[in-house]
Amino acid sequence: AARASSSMGRAAGQVAAGDWETRVDIRTRDEVGELARSFNNMTRQLGEQRDRLVQTERVAAWRELARRLAHELKNPLFPLQITVENMVRARRLPRKEFDEVFTESATTLQMEIANLKTIIGRFSDFSKMPKPQAIEMDARESVRRVVKLYSPALEEKHIQVGTSIASEPLPILGDSELLHRALSNLVLNAMDAMPKGGTLTVSIARAGEMARIAIADTGEGMTPEERERLFTPYYTTKQHGTGLGLAIVQAVIADHNGTIAVESAEGGGTRFLIGLPLIEEKTKP
Repeated sequence: AARASSSMGRAAGQVAAGDWETRVDIRTRDEVGELARSFNNMTRQLGEQRDRLVQTERVAAWRELARRLAHELKNPLFPLQITVENMVRARRLPRKEFDEVFTESATTLQMEIANLKTIIGRFSDFSKMPKPQAIEMDARESVRRVVKLYSPALEEKHIQVGTSIASEPLPILGDSELLHRALSNLVLNAMDAMPKGGTLTVSIARAGEMARIAIADTGEGMTPEERERLFTPYYTTKQHGTGLGLAIVQAVIADHNGTIAVESAEGGGTRFLIGLPLIEEKTKP
């Protein structure tokens, strides 16, 4: 009985750690055996539910991708179609008038084709997000760098900046360029949220075994629906956005084994909270 109890305990621990393929090999006909059969049945059902959930999420992601790509491509395709139709009709006009229409139409076609290339390039960039080239670094430097870079633009938009940076080093394994890209996206989002000015607060501090970065604005905030779909690729509330910015942020933080969360309410501003795992700083010789 003690051995069976120990086996069940180990199996429960493995399931709790995420190994849903765990089974216990107890074939007695007593209560322990019945418990083992129930346990195995439970883990099997959990595995099946997990597989169904993964499939459902994949289908939803592909549908969202198709919907967003169709929406983005439709905008430049319509003027392309109208322009070509105008050129066909203009072919019947006298040479001088046709030349004028042709020149104007050619300019429009070039602009919209360039727009198409930009859209496709953005989607392609997201699909080819590089894996971090992680080295030991001080997470505080990423915060200092992004604040320094955007300070002139923030001042121009009448946005005040408040910073709070830990006095002690916060060593992490990170890719400084990817982290800079992620933090830049959050600062740019904050700027967009405060078109009439406001306050941007950026802080970094130790929180247990994590370096916690907070970026907060005093903008309009978000609805519960916007907050829920915030990190969905290709979802955006901006008229000319692709919805990739925050999806990229989440991808970068996840690749650094970190976490990201958002706190926001309509009219109450927005705060992003990033957690990056700290490492033991190497002592210099």
